[in-house]
Amino acid sequence: MSRYTGVYGFPESAEGAQRLAAALGVPCAIAELHRFPDGESLVRVPERMERAVVYRSLDRPNDKLIELVLAASVLRREGAKELCLVAPYMAYMRQDAVFRPGEPVSQKVVGAWLAQHFDRILCVEPHLHRTGQLDEVFPGRRTDALSGAPVIAAALRGLDPDSVVVGPDEEAEPLIEATARGLGVAWTCGRKERRGDRDVTVVLPETADLRGRPVVIVDDVISSGETIFSCARAARALGAASVRVAAVHALFTAGTAARFPMEGIDSVMSCDGVPHPSNALPLAPMIAEALNR
Repeated sequence: MSRYTGVYGFPESAEGAQRLAAALGVPCAIAELHRFPDGESLVRVPERMERAVVYRSLDRPNDKLIELVLAASVLRREGAKELCLVAPYMAYMRQDAVFRPGEPVSQKVVGAWLAQHFDRILCVEPHLHRTGQLDEVFPGRRTDALSGAPVIAAALRGLDPDSVVVGPDEEAEPLIEATARGLGVAWTCGRKERRGDRDVTVVLPETADLRGRPVVIVDDVISSGETIFSCARAARALGAASVRVAAVHALFTAGTAARFPMEGIDSVMSCDGVPHPSNALPLAPMIAEALNR
């Protein structure tokens, strides 16, 4: 039996909330949203739950963050004793230091704010490349940072044993290595040279043995797609027989999706934390298992 008594979701992620509730064996309720002409949000939470999971991925986060906090305030007022935020994609993680004078450390600001309203926070593949643990982001709260590797590896079972899992840079290395180990295949990571949001070059090691072998590029997030496209070109330059892609979070547009076959990429699939046409990898069973631990 789950420690939680129900799951709350929001309209844009209702299916994800329902899948998680089914995996936990608890009821699901979807909050009602109204946005006024000036952009303010009104949130109506339909049912009272004593120990609630609030499910929402925080892509395009600004309105969503306000609405999450408003929903949490209602749940607390109505007597909720425990609130767990499940945000498969967690926003504002990349700005974890001051890179230029005058910038905020957004990770700390948003993390401290959410920690005021939730007792537990669970994310999948959060951007923690310069932060040791997720509980450093959410002070005083129980946290779970889940890897997408088991879900991706499960979907790729039966892969040609000669395949190579390729990552675009060292930041993706833990995800790449865990995925490859789950499949029992070779892996390698490249080095990314970023000159702007859409100006990226991926350089793979010249020693990488890709000639005549199927390649699966794995990454945590695909947004502009430029990192993946550059990585695919580098893999083909080293003789890759085929290239396919698996990602934890898909944030790319239809225009970017149309470029994948043009770049010689056979298929793209993503986990279903962020609703997207490429979703093929279910996260609910893994999240439910973690919540019940």
